[in-house]
Amino acid sequence: MRAIAALLLLLSGLILPASVQAQATRSRIAFVSIHIAEMPTIARAAAKRVEGSMAIDFFGLGGGLLPSIEGVDLGTYDLVLIDAAGPRLLNFSAQIEAAKKRTKVLVVGAGTPITGTVDPASHPDVARYWDNATEDNYGGLFAYAGSRLLGLPIPVPAPKVFPELALWHPEAKAPFARLSDYLAWETGRLPDAATRPRVGILFYRSLVLANNAAVVSALILEIEKQGGMPVPIWREGGRDLASSLLGGERLDALILCANRIDYADARAGVAEAARLGVPPLMCATDYRRTPEAWRDSLGGFAPEQTGELALSELEGIVEPMVVGARAVAPDGAVGYAALPDQVRWRVARAMAWARLHRLPNAEKRIVIPYHNEEPGEADVGSDPDSYMDAQGSIAALLTRLRAEGYDVGPDPIPDVATLSKRMAETGSSTRTGDRTALRARIAQGAITIPLATYLDWYATLPDEVRRATEARWGLPPGRIMTVDGQIVIPALRFGKVTLVAHPIWGIQADAGALAAKGALPPHHQYLAFHLWMQKGEHADAYLPMFTQLSLMPGKQEGPAADDAVAVLIGALPHIQPLPLQANGGVGNKRRTHAVTIGFMPEIVRAGLNPDLAAIAKLLGGQPLDQQAIRDAANRAGIGEALDFDPASAPWTAIEPALRRYLREAAAAPMPVGGHILGQAPDPVTTARLVQAMLAGNGGAAPDLVAVTRLLAGDDAALAPARATQARDYAARLAQAPREIDAIIAALSGGYVAPGPMQDAIRNPDALPAGRNPYTLDVRAIPTPAAWQAGARLADDMIAQHRARTGKPPRKVAFVLWSGETAQNGGTSEAQIFRLLGVRPVWNSRGQVVDVALEPRAALGRSRVDVLVTTSGTYRDHFGDKLGLIARAIALVSAAEEPDNPIRAETRARIAALRRAGVPADVAERRALRRIFSTAPGAYSPSTQFANREGWSPERLNRLYEARLGHAYGDGIDGEADSTAFAANLERVDAAIFSRSSSAYGLLDTPMPAAYLGGLAMAVRQRTGRNIETYVANGQVAGDVRIETLSRFYARERDSRYLNPEWIKGMQASGYNGARYMADLTDSMSLWEATKPDLVTDRDWEAVRDVYLRDRYNLGLDRFFAEANPAARAKLVAAMRDAVERGDWHADTATRLELGMGTVAAAPVPGTASVARASRMSGANAGSRKARARAGRASPSKSVSGFELVPQPRVSTQQPVRGSSTGLWMALAGLLVLCCMGLSTRPRW
Repeated sequence: MRAIAALLLLLSGLILPASVQAQATRSRIAFVSIHIAEMPTIARAAAKRVEGSMAIDFFGLGGGLLPSIEGVDLGTYDLVLIDAAGPRLLNFSAQIEAAKKRTKVLVVGAGTPITGTVDPASHPDVARYWDNATEDNYGGLFAYAGSRLLGLPIPVPAPKVFPELALWHPEAKAPFARLSDYLAWETGRLPDAATRPRVGILFYRSLVLANNAAVVSALILEIEKQGGMPVPIWREGGRDLASSLLGGERLDALILCANRIDYADARAGVAEAARLGVPPLMCATDYRRTPEAWRDSLGGFAPEQTGELALSELEGIVEPMVVGARAVAPDGAVGYAALPDQVRWRVARAMAWARLHRLPNAEKRIVIPYHNEEPGEADVGSDPDSYMDAQGSIAALLTRLRAEGYDVGPDPIPDVATLSKRMAETGSSTRTGDRTALRARIAQGAITIPLATYLDWYATLPDEVRRATEARWGLPPGRIMTVDGQIVIPALRFGKVTLVAHPIWGIQADAGALAAKGALPPHHQYLAFHLWMQKGEHADAYLPMFTQLSLMPGKQEGPAADDAVAVLIGALPHIQPLPLQANGGVGNKRRTHAVTIGFMPEIVRAGLNPDLAAIAKLLGGQPLDQQAIRDAANRAGIGEALDFDPASAPWTAIEPALRRYLREAAAAPMPVGGHILGQAPDPVTTARLVQAMLAGNGGAAPDLVAVTRLLAGDDAALAPARATQARDYAARLAQAPREIDAIIAALSGGYVAPGPMQDAIRNPDALPAGRNPYTLDVRAIPTPAAWQAGARLADDMIAQHRARTGKPPRKVAFVLWSGETAQNGGTSEAQIFRLLGVRPVWNSRGQVVDVALEPRAALGRSRVDVLVTTSGTYRDHFGDKLGLIARAIALVSAAEEPDNPIRAETRARIAALRRAGVPADVAERRALRRIFSTAPGAYSPSTQFANREGWSPERLNRLYEARLGHAYGDGIDGEADSTAFAANLERVDAAIFSRSSSAYGLLDTPMPAAYLGGLAMAVRQRTGRNIETYVANGQVAGDVRIETLSRFYARERDSRYLNPEWIKGMQASGYNGARYMADLTDSMSLWEATKPDLVTDRDWEAVRDVYLRDRYNLGLDRFFAEANPAARAKLVAAMRDAVERGDWHADTATRLELGMGTVAAAPVPGTASVARASRMSGANAGSRKARARAGRASPSKSVSGFELVPQPRVSTQQPVRGSSTGLWMALAGLLVLCCMGLSTRPRW
């Protein structure tokens, strides 16, 4: 039998195919590499050279073009080669360790601390092959491994070594080791090489060695074509310093073909960028998508590469732009192809920065737009939520520019008051259709663009941009800011520096735009302004005090050259000051290519306003006068905030609650006027800021007198550790001049170093200001600290809700904003996970890679369903979080638990959809939907604009639901699904919003009312229920807590708007401060529309008494008259509207006071007071309040849809006429006053 078996074996060997016999005897090698996974072509070609002796299998780590090693038994191979690069490798440590016990493992390259069984030091040629990765060297590496490590009898070629740092040009025969040799060679090709601006290109040598440098070659040739001198520098790794190759020579611009300068150490990357002295302009290749797939993509870099952008910003790298994509040849070879239009745009922007670097200051032309979103004279300057004094900042900037040799004209720089007056009266936009005002602007020096000129420029735009603009705004020139065949741009000229009123977004000026669900394209004046900068003014820099350019259509991150946002910014260098609490200007950085420069508004502890101080004084008395305290609390209007009636609640509840509220109000953060760029706070404000910073993590605030003494030189005023901190903080604040220094550096084409983005009260390391702020790596959200805080907040919210309503919530709605998440690290996302009953799963690098289900028993309660709404900016830049939340919802929906409301609702919704004829697979997907935002490219609910036009709550709600009713998450990108949104709204019991910056509250702008109030409004109108609303208060980093909306609102009202200290700070800001006073009533009005039970008559009366009757004797009448009379007119008009709508049940004296026209008026755009009165007076008066109290709103009789009806406007300079009822009411009021001898001062 043995002989027969041997014979059969011999015969089988003779008849088996030779390839199978060779496979049985060849050695097997596994090669694991993220580098090869991205570009496997030359490695595979080299493997074929040795396939007679060995079989090589290539693996990646997930992603790329190779299979992952996950689940592969590496121990079955004769040798495992591992590329050490990539932190993801650490995720496979256990798998690698298991392989090391059974086979040989050799680690090549640098990176992670993974080690093998073969000592690389004993095989130095391995590193030479790997580091010089050509096809020949890959072949040599495989031969070396087979011969030296596996004992195979194959020849081993020597490695071919290339310089680690060199200059390379596709038309040169070899790389250049010295810059002088390269410049001499280029001079032979380009006779004017010596005078051309030098544009560096920093890229990895591996691209050339792999014959895959098409993108770099395209950049080089395009720079030459556009008149530049390319300086292409290859490097082997991040530690190869281009600056060392340049020697004493300087670049005028730098294109960085990488995400980072130094992948191992961001600080080293910053140091190298500083040595090079110019902004590193990103040039990226999409390794995963073809050119066609990239063009079709909505996100650009987002969401897959958003985390990489965050890391690049750590080094101050700017202008993320894709210029290449993956190309697959017919034979399967993979390479990178240049995107020609992207290359042209990348080079054009680099050449513009190079021009800034070279051009004498006196020749530079700078355009400085400012905020004027409400046409008219009341609201000109900066974005209200920036807390910047734009007029003061511009005056300071003009002064500095003159000192730096810029042409700002021959006249003296105007003082702030004069500049404010000129910007308001001659430099402001006008209401659409006001031809008289437009002609006046032209006479005052506005820029005019003849229609013929505009049409010539317009014809150069991409077809899609023109089609979108005309579909929304009609044929040129449109209606906005046009008269007599001209497009008008209000402006003030100071030599070659031009101040301009930034064009309005447009949504507030057109009925169709306001009603639209999708992205809003630029209107004709918007296009004309940006084209004028490029083609008319030939500006060298765009330096906005305000812009909403990031809201224009285009890819979410890293625009395409034919996107609207790209067409508008063109090649202009964009330099933008932004407050440190503004999420690092992430939208401006990643969508509009801005170099952002952080500044810090002055924010202090508020102290107590007179009403609260009176309560504190009474509480400090002995014995306590309980009735006097009750009366004082009632007059202060804080009963809602305390959740009891001060007149009747037990004293044992009142006293501790009052004491706590007073402590909170005294410590509440309060901005002190508007910040002037480059201006350090005065000593008094510095002491108050330092005090707030010392208490910023929840610690006890030191005595202000002690801080003041310390900063004046008394070293014993504070304990040593605190004294050291205080002096450090004061020194950082004193470096505010860096803010303008950074602007000047950027205007010179220089590098602006990065710094942390955060409110400096929460994170003092955000100071000094004047750096390019960076935000968090989105992949690390929620951070472990945020998870702990958010989980506690969720538990506290459930407990509060149960205490207030007697039962836990079934479903909680959330509002997610990008600025909030960037400040708090993801506490809102953590709350969502905790309510659902899942926990984040972090990898070894601290990145959240998944969620895990918490067992029901461990959770200790039923799970709570969620509805998530987001801002458009959150959707754009935190898209991976939406996918993670969607996965959590799906995971929980699958959990078979008897009290799982998420599963129950999902199953019920599936059944309803199936009954409606929806296919089963579609029904299952739609039933899981709980994440909603505006349509792709669209931003804002827009209810803030509609409310100014007098829309009824019913119409506001239809608008809100239409705008927000687009589903997102886990592969869903904005599909309109009003059915799913409505189904979610109908089950909501509570809603949560977060505030995580000391700068912002609920009344700074109308946006909290638009989002959080919008949720409450939508639920109320659908169900008749007034849901509980909460704020996750993270203004103090170490004291994060859940509060009722009414408590947060009341404390902000008392600590800011009814606080004479806040008012005095705003008075010191002049015109700008008056704007903030007037904006208060705009926010109150939208809260009235969306959450009518929040704002009370007492609130309106307090505003009247403080701002119109000057309760605190601050000289407000004179202040408004001198600083900004239009702001007072706006404030009065808003108060009149509140009365006319029935939001405020004002007494006869107040009605008389508001209706007599004693206020010097200016146009109040968007406030159709009398028109609204005619629609809402009489039987309709008070309807918003009444409907809120009654529950379900009565059906609206307004016209369906979102049509704006033009209404007549009545100047606030004249008394309201034409109403006999109003006249008799006024006369009756006057008679009562005369008979009773009452004054118009407040009665408390």
